[in-house]
Amino acid sequence: MATALEYSSEQLNYYRICYVVTDVLTEGLRIIFKQEWDNRYWRTRGKWRDQPNNGLDFWNGESSRNRSRNARLLTTMKNGDTAEWDCTMLFYAILYSDCIHGLNPTVKSHVDNLRKLRNEDFAHMPRGHLSEKDFQSVILKVKNAFLALGLPTQKIHDIQNQTTFPTEELTNILKTVDENEKKLQDKDNELLEKRKELLEKEEQRQVLEQQLLTSVSPFCVLPLKPTHDVTGRDSEVSKIAQKLRTLKYANNDALSTLYISGNPGSGKSQLARLVAKRFYDEVKENPYTTSFVMTLNAENSETLLESYVVFARHCKCPEYAVTDTVNSTDLSTDEKIRSLKTLIGARISYYTSWLLVIDNVINVSQIHGHVPDAGDEEWVRGQLLITTQDAFSIPLTNSEIQHVSVSEGMHPDDARSLLTILSGVNDGEMEDEVAQALDYQPLALASASIYVREVRQSKVSVNFGWGDYLEKLVGGQRNTTETILTETNPSYKKSMTTAITLAVEKVMTTERVINHLFTFLALCSPHPIPHDVAVNYIMEMDEEFSDKEWIALRINRCSLILSEEEGKSVYIRVHGVVRFVLDSLKTNHAKDLYIKAVVGAVASFAKVDDFDTLIIGSKVVPHLRKLIQEVKYLFPTQELSQFSKVGVIPLQDYLNDLPILGLMCLDHCEYEAAMNYFQVALEIIHSCNPNDALEKKAGLYLCVGTAHNYKGNLKQAKKYNESALDILLKQLGPQHVYVAACYDNLGTVYRHLGDLQQAQDYYARALDIRLKQLGPEHVNVAASYNSLGTVYSDLSDFRQAQDYYARSLDIYVKQLGPKHVDVAASYNNLGTVYIEQGDFQQAKDYHARALDICLKQLGPEHVDVAACCNKLGTVYRHLGDFQQAKDYHARALDICLKQLGPEHVDVAACCNKLGTVYRKRGDFQQAQDYYARALDICLKQLGPKHVDVAASYNNLGTVYIKQGDVEQAKDYHARALDICLKQLGPEHVDVAACYSKLGTVYRHLGDFQQAQDYYARALDIRLKQLGPEHVDVAASYNKLGTAYRKRGDFQQAQDYYARALDIHLKQLGPKHVDVAASCNNLGTVNRKLGDFQQAKDYYARALDIRLKQLGPDNLGVGKIYVNIGDAHNEQGHGWQAKRNYDRALAIYVRSLGPEHDDV
Repeated sequence: MATALEYSSEQLNYYRICYVVTDVLTEGLRIIFKQEWDNRYWRTRGKWRDQPNNGLDFWNGESSRNRSRNARLLTTMKNGDTAEWDCTMLFYAILYSDCIHGLNPTVKSHVDNLRKLRNEDFAHMPRGHLSEKDFQSVILKVKNAFLALGLPTQKIHDIQNQTTFPTEELTNILKTVDENEKKLQDKDNELLEKRKELLEKEEQRQVLEQQLLTSVSPFCVLPLKPTHDVTGRDSEVSKIAQKLRTLKYANNDALSTLYISGNPGSGKSQLARLVAKRFYDEVKENPYTTSFVMTLNAENSETLLESYVVFARHCKCPEYAVTDTVNSTDLSTDEKIRSLKTLIGARISYYTSWLLVIDNVINVSQIHGHVPDAGDEEWVRGQLLITTQDAFSIPLTNSEIQHVSVSEGMHPDDARSLLTILSGVNDGEMEDEVAQALDYQPLALASASIYVREVRQSKVSVNFGWGDYLEKLVGGQRNTTETILTETNPSYKKSMTTAITLAVEKVMTTERVINHLFTFLALCSPHPIPHDVAVNYIMEMDEEFSDKEWIALRINRCSLILSEEEGKSVYIRVHGVVRFVLDSLKTNHAKDLYIKAVVGAVASFAKVDDFDTLIIGSKVVPHLRKLIQEVKYLFPTQELSQFSKVGVIPLQDYLNDLPILGLMCLDHCEYEAAMNYFQVALEIIHSCNPNDALEKKAGLYLCVGTAHNYKGNLKQAKKYNESALDILLKQLGPQHVYVAACYDNLGTVYRHLGDLQQAQDYYARALDIRLKQLGPEHVNVAASYNSLGTVYSDLSDFRQAQDYYARSLDIYVKQLGPKHVDVAASYNNLGTVYIEQGDFQQAKDYHARALDICLKQLGPEHVDVAACCNKLGTVYRHLGDFQQAKDYHARALDICLKQLGPEHVDVAACCNKLGTVYRKRGDFQQAQDYYARALDICLKQLGPKHVDVAASYNNLGTVYIKQGDVEQAKDYHARALDICLKQLGPEHVDVAACYSKLGTVYRHLGDFQQAQDYYARALDIRLKQLGPEHVDVAASYNKLGTAYRKRGDFQQAQDYYARALDIHLKQLGPKHVDVAASCNNLGTVNRKLGDFQQAKDYYARALDIRLKQLGPDNLGVGKIYVNIGDAHNEQGHGWQAKRNYDRALAIYVRSLGPEHDDV
């Protein structure tokens, strides 16, 4: 048996170090590598399991450069089994590979120390011998490194204390050492060769890298397209594209930005897509440019990072750099975005032009660090197109920044086109209505279209159309109609309602101004609302907001709010879907806060009283109608006593506001709303201490009485005015000016009741008090003179009426100056009384003066200008100039429609006047249309029993007589009579007018006895109410005369005509056109009696008056020429008859045209 070898301590030390370096160190490095791999890739590529797929992942993660340099090592490493990896491979994997990047400095330092110990210290040790000191030093270095790396050190400790070394193991160790030494020598030789090869490759790489860096390709990545077809929106795209071009030219190569803001569903992304596509299509036509369009989805940090990765790869940024950045665990998402932006920035200069679409930005102020800005010098020759709902944070516009809002929605033509394309239904008229109902919002239009299409295709309702859809929309089923598109449209997964709800909730949470505003709008109607009213409300609700201009700016910068100008006023509104959301959120308000909001709204609207309520009122009144519903809901009569205060403000403090709003409603024919405001105010008085507010109570009674008067409830109007009078007499005494106001109101009620003597008495009492209390030159005295002038005009005492009107004018001129609108009102009154007297030229002069003042003081669109136009139209109608009359009435109608809306009673009055002009011209169908329009308005605004409705029935009856439909005429006149009898009583002069019209109907039916009976009834009422000398009595005499003439009783007819002429001469003077009418009638009856000379004398008088008063082209003149011709013809004077007929024909042709029936 061979003798065992003995080793010295120096040899044993050497062998022990060999074991540590070749075995222990390798095991430790394997542990470190696996730890580093798992930390980086356990979620993506999985933990390291020494499997082939691990090795393949490692190889794929290496750059081509590393693969080339370390091909020999990677051949083994690619298998994935780290047990086959030696120290060289492990050191490469940990310290130098692309996969293990961003190494912790501590790990890197200690692993590198182990590398140096192995490759330098160990490789240069004296072979076979190591002193104890050197041994301990090396062991200590390894042990410290292992401890720092968190590796187990037990094996090192055991080796450090080992005194023997097994031979076989030692032999293996020595063999390993020899192999390692040989490998090191081979590696040194290989490195020399590689170094030479690398020098050559590096030169090639630098050339290729330079080519790669400067070689870029055009590309186009657009915002996601919806699943459904879209329209081109050419006009909007052209405008936005032009803004981009203007920005580019203004800034040369510098970066510029265009923001597209809008509410959810307004089509911001699709507009950006269309604009970007047009941009790319235009630039790619130039072969000498390299351009790109890129879209970044900025909805959140994750989507933005994903977009930047795509962007970087399109720009050919180094893949390993992109991968390193994305996979880094040391970088946050925001840091990764900034890193990628820097990588891309280095490539941007190689493009000649570009457009970067940054889509769906949630918060503009927070996105700036993630997108290029003017300070980034690398980002040149390009532009940013940013879409956002966050209009609040958009920077102010300047030479580098512009802003376009698309909240208004699509162009109407594009909206109609989209509805047709997507629904498959072509109905132009209904498409307009649907598009308007959906506020031209693309998402809402697409949802509606696809819903209609799917319903029709499902065969459940093949005839389902836009009318059916609108019924669902009005019925609150908007959400139901939006679901189909939501489920099938990946580009926008929220419905219009859901997106708007989120936007509304967010802005109400973050913006107090908008929170207040939306609370206010929920109380109002969907109509546009004056901007100043909204600002007033916000200031009323929050004392912190006192700067009106600042509040206005916050409102204007909200993409959910639309602003529009009309004249000098600005109005705001929201889309229907926003309104729908606000209504649904309204129920979430606490009741005390909601009460405060309602009361604040009342106070805000009351301040509108400072403005011209007739102009702004038409915009305000729809909101007042809605608001009073909220008031009545929150303050029910039976519970009103519980609300002694709203907040810290006594409920009584709101008493002044409610009547103001009620009166505003009265001015615009919202009688029910007005009555509700007055009644709530009265209930507040009753619920508090009614004895403390008697004067206010009386004032409210006057207001309620006025409302009843407007509605035609004259008995109720009389009752409330008398109640007010009773209170004021007791509280203030009989000589107070408030008592005078009551008398004035009662005078008006009695005048409408037809009791002109009682009306005159009340007006006189009011005048007496005002003269005593205010003096003879006060404007209220002038008002009393006007009232008395009106009642005297009704009594046909035109001289007295003219005298009162003149006194009123004199006071107004002295107190207010010659250009005041009250002076214009007096001119109009005088013009009216001159019309009654037949002095049309003088009337025209006064009305023209009134119009001139109103135009200068109020502008051409004021309703007082419309009133003057109507007055002048009436003058020209009496003069027979129907074209001029029509022009003035049409001008008045246009103003009233713009200022008051299509349902106002003043619009009805204009329609009646135009109807009369057309009737006088013989265009009976057009006359009928206008009269019917007037009737429709009166029925809606005043109810079926109002006397103005009766007047419209009478107008329609008159035109049906002219058309020959006498039965229809009889029906309308009978309806009018029924209303007047019920509302005014059997002795009212308006009842007499109805009897007279029915008499005419029966005369045309040939029932002269019945006609005579009705005319007699009319005469009887007029004699009782107006006296025997009134011109309306003369009109009845003329009607009776005609009835007797038609029956052949010419003597009786002559008697009635003579009585009429006598009254006209006394009341109107010998030159009045009504005198001409009586003379004409007498001429005709004398002709029938065979007294042709007397007949011609009367005709001559009539002709002379009409020529002088109406001019030679008036139809009335033509009619007298016909009558004179008839007289000559009956006498056998043919040539004289023909001469008069020719004159009449010429007038008819000039006035009516050659195709008219009368011609």
